[in-house]
Amino acid sequence: MKPGERILEKEISKRHGISRTPIREALLKLQMAGVVVCSSRRSYHVRVLTVADVKETYEILGILEGAVVSAAAPSVTEDDLSLLRDYNRQMAATAQSRDFHAFGAWNEKFHDVLISKYPNRSLRDLCDSVRRLLYIFPVRHSSLSQWIEMSVGEHEQIIRLAAAKDGPALGSFLREVHWNHRSHSPYLEDAYAGGEEPAPFGSDAGEQRAHELPTTVTSGGLAHVTSSNRQSD
Repeated sequence: MKPGERILEKEISKRHGISRTPIREALLKLQMAGVVVCSSRRSYHVRVLTVADVKETYEILGILEGAVVSAAAPSVTEDDLSLLRDYNRQMAATAQSRDFHAFGAWNEKFHDVLISKYPNRSLRDLCDSVRRLLYIFPVRHSSLSQWIEMSVGEHEQIIRLAAAKDGPALGSFLREVHWNHRSHSPYLEDAYAGGEEPAPFGSDAGEQRAHELPTTVTSGGLAHVTSSNRQSD
């Protein structure tokens, strides 16, 4: 389903051979996750993620993740650093294929290495849910490779600061650079402004290595959630 598209419960019910009850339960979950929106008439549409939404998300992540990683930095281990380097290499490989959703999946794993060191589970979950929205909507192709390369370069600095266990500098870098929407504005404007054919949810190469990717939410999440609900009925 495309951003802005109306979700027809009756058609989904017929297509999957299930009642509308699990579909409504799935839609409520997706609404809570920020993937769909509901009108006053209980009509659901796939959310349209705007540039303004993305800038707000960056600001939130700068505040939340900046504080979390600053406190968690002293707990970073050599194993953590090894994971960070591996995940960043995986992200670098997506720059040429421009597989944004593969990049998002590895990016989530990268950030979770540091976030997981913080003891407050509710705050960890909040960081994950806010960040995940950035990578489940289609984006434009034009400057995607450059944006990914820029992000990979920033991750290298995050790894250096984490290795030094420099909490204040690490927190500041996430707030002032990595999640600063102003420094990423040209890429955000290009990727989320619309008006061009969006990037697919995976290139052929990406599909071939799909089994290697960590799990992340996609705009196909409705089918996934309804399937889960059907199994639990």
